[in-house]
Amino acid sequence: MTDTIDHKQWSFILGADLLQKPNDAAATTTTTADATSSDANNNNDTLTQWLLAGEYGHALKSTVASDIFGTQLAETDPEVLALESSLDLSAFLSKRIQSYLSTATPTASSTTSSAALDVLSVGIASLYAFVQAGWTGPELGFEPVDLLPAHVRTKAKDLDKQALDKLSVGGEELYHLSPQMLFLLISKILLVDHLEELKKSDSLVAKSAPWWALRTLFLQQRTLEGPTGLLQEQMVALLDELEAVLTKEAEQEQGSLEAIDKKEVLTRFWIEKGLVMHWYTEDTKAYQAFQMAQSTSGFRFKVTGALGKRTKFQQFDTSQLVVVAESSREMASSRPSAYKSKAGSGPKNLEHNDDTVLEKIQFSELSEEDRARLGDLELDPSKEIEDLHPIDHALLLAFCLNIKNTNPAHGLTVEQMFPFVTRVLETPNNWTVYTMALLLRSRLEADKSRTVERGALQLQALVDQTRIHDETSTTRERMHHFFSVLLPSKWELEKELAEQYMALGVVRSAMDIFERLELWEDVIACHQFLDQTEKAKTLCNELLEKSPANPKLLCILGDLDQDPEKYKEAWEASGQRFARAQRSLGAYYFKRDQFQEAMVCYQLALKINPLFENSWYVLGCIGMQVEDYDVAIEAFTKVVSIDQSNGEAWNNIAAVHMRRKNNLDAHHALRQALKEKRESWKIWSNYMYCSMDVGDFTEAIRAMGMLVELRWKTKKEDITEDIVDIVILDRIVQGLTRDLKDLYSRSVVFQEQKIEELLLGITNRITTDPRIWRVCVKFYFWKKDFVECLECQLKAYRSVIHNPKIETEQAEFEKAVEAAIEMVDWYRNLGPMIYKDEQGQQHAVAKDWAYRSKQMIKSLMARTRDSWEHLPAFEKLQDTMEELKSEK
Repeated sequence: MTDTIDHKQWSFILGADLLQKPNDAAATTTTTADATSSDANNNNDTLTQWLLAGEYGHALKSTVASDIFGTQLAETDPEVLALESSLDLSAFLSKRIQSYLSTATPTASSTTSSAALDVLSVGIASLYAFVQAGWTGPELGFEPVDLLPAHVRTKAKDLDKQALDKLSVGGEELYHLSPQMLFLLISKILLVDHLEELKKSDSLVAKSAPWWALRTLFLQQRTLEGPTGLLQEQMVALLDELEAVLTKEAEQEQGSLEAIDKKEVLTRFWIEKGLVMHWYTEDTKAYQAFQMAQSTSGFRFKVTGALGKRTKFQQFDTSQLVVVAESSREMASSRPSAYKSKAGSGPKNLEHNDDTVLEKIQFSELSEEDRARLGDLELDPSKEIEDLHPIDHALLLAFCLNIKNTNPAHGLTVEQMFPFVTRVLETPNNWTVYTMALLLRSRLEADKSRTVERGALQLQALVDQTRIHDETSTTRERMHHFFSVLLPSKWELEKELAEQYMALGVVRSAMDIFERLELWEDVIACHQFLDQTEKAKTLCNELLEKSPANPKLLCILGDLDQDPEKYKEAWEASGQRFARAQRSLGAYYFKRDQFQEAMVCYQLALKINPLFENSWYVLGCIGMQVEDYDVAIEAFTKVVSIDQSNGEAWNNIAAVHMRRKNNLDAHHALRQALKEKRESWKIWSNYMYCSMDVGDFTEAIRAMGMLVELRWKTKKEDITEDIVDIVILDRIVQGLTRDLKDLYSRSVVFQEQKIEELLLGITNRITTDPRIWRVCVKFYFWKKDFVECLECQLKAYRSVIHNPKIETEQAEFEKAVEAAIEMVDWYRNLGPMIYKDEQGQQHAVAKDWAYRSKQMIKSLMARTRDSWEHLPAFEKLQDTMEELKSEK
């Protein structure tokens, strides 16, 4: 009995009967006639077979399910009367489940089952029924209310309304037209709300029950309008629990799972964990999970280049990005008939039919050099490509999604993602994974003029396929890897198609889809796009007449009228649970600089749902505006905990620390900011100032170098004054000349070479700022390189006298006089000094310094005599000339 229960629960996870040999996997499907003729003592065995065969309707109408749902209860039964009056399905099913778990015995259902496994099986069937209704199709042919006592079936609309309310979490509502959402509520009651009872009732079921609870919660999250922290916390806890359980299970040498099954179970877990993390934009954790999945599976792939042609008229091969991959031999040979599709089955892959672009890249045969680069992955993209295990296909798509999340939205990212999708499409072997690959391709093609039409048509084909019964793919196959990909629901696919139409300018067709889906916010956006604001308001008012307490509609009307009272009305209508009302009200106040009022609104919204990164960011900005730095630090810290790659948030954290004089904390935050936004000159500027404040000369030098490079790229014409902070540059050089110690008690002298490189980098770009040259003078004077020192001083002088305003503005003339006299002093002091060249020979720094000085003064006097001869400054030039005449 124990082994059978264990086999069954892992069979549910893998979607294949582990008691059967791989060659007999196709025989797992049980017909209705076989099932209905089963003996009463084999009810659970039949239930298991229905689940594995994808016959969820039969499973939910089985004797076991009827006992749990109370399908046969009379209308006079107290439980039925209580359900009819309260419509509290959770209380009704809770009582039924507790009764079933406490009274059922092995002989009541079967000799190889447990009551906990019965409840788990029915919960799984309900979850899969919800997936079939909302994601994969085809239609089930019955309603969830048909499972309940006959007397309450007339209350279907009221029960759906209750389900909508109970499944909404953290101010985020469930999509109100989710098909047969009662199935999701039932599965949540059975698999999540009674998880502890299931684990206590049967220690074996406790292994996989948390996994089904996780899947139920993730489906609930995907059905909500936005992310919610409460569900995230629950899922993270379940993931930690599952990781411990599965690790222990994998280490057991004896058990119901064979080695290859353990591999697939663990691979599925790591992929699903990665997808959960990806959903909440925790991309680092997601990538780590995907890597663990790859390691467990033994799957190998490499992104590389290969020569090939992309267009029909291309005369020569060019380098093309390609993914070469292969499954491990064990995975490739495991239970093939349990997951393979029939030939030609699956969604329709629309051809390109372009007059220029090929259907797929034509690769040339690999050279020996190319083969050596691939190493032990000896796969030639020009030859027949090996099939992969569907779980490895799913893993490729997971890595593809990670590329999207961790890179900016531009053409390079698209080109990186395409090879992953193409590799999956080349060897289709599972309906769900293949559908996901086609969807990703249509998304990638949406921004290219030559492929946008095929992308839209492919998306339309994917929408259509879920409405019809496809003879070539079974429900069982569609479900087999459903949880290993992020396949959108039917309504999300239709919404995506409408958004694609909007992007193409087909607004009327998009509006028709939005209206059918009752996505009124998008319908109103279409009206606004068409400059039909009055129509949008009229529609919103008409909808409010039918549903006057609808908080979302009130918020939409508030957006249209810019009326804060509508947001307040929405907040009260929702019982102070609709977080969007406070977010909208906070944004209204923020735009009008009413920061205190905005702060209160955002704090109320985030108390309900703390996963809105933008709301935390705005709250942090408000905290900085009102100088409430505790609020600002908390808010920006929340932002980086949600998305660690938000460089602006790290920069703002540093700004708050700097205002509080916590310069070391600010320095650390700015380093994090630069990891994410290396091209932001503003962050480099802040980092430079902060590094100087804490005494980190090394980083200050690096920051100034990067700042000059970035600012130089974006400079306007010949404006260079703001590119270099002269004060900071001077402080860096003074740290060297005064032999100061840095943050780590090291002498700044060891940075001499870096400082010289910095000065050269600056002066190679900016040659007309005398202040920079004077800083260079200090550096080379300290270095005792008097030749270079004098040269820099001369360049500083030339930068001054090249100013055309010298002849027209007295102040500029006086500056030139001071620079000239200063230059003479440098010539006088350094010119006669002796230095040794590289060959050891001695030379004067400027042997003819007196002659140079005379010529310099003479030239300046001749240039300015007509304009400024009457000024005392000109007399200084004359006096200097007289002094020079007496010099040797």
